Amino acid sequence: MAFMVMDDLTVKPMSTITSITLLNTFNVKDVSFLHEKTVIVDIQKGLELVKASFGSATVLTDVFLEGLLD
Repeated sequence: MAFMVMDDLTVKPMSTITSITLLNTFNVKDVSFLHEKTVIVDIQKGLELVKASFGSATVLTDVFLEGLLD
């Protein structure tokens, strides 16, 4: 079974219904703007995730997209 991890670190099972619900929740009209990102979590990134989780609701964005959104 596959899972998706949300930016606030909640984990949900990956399914068609879950994906459609998520797209509706964020009012996504054009899926061509979406990007899938595969990341490698080593010890350093793991520690960054833990640290960011104490003070942020956008943990994955903060750790993996740092500097790209500026």
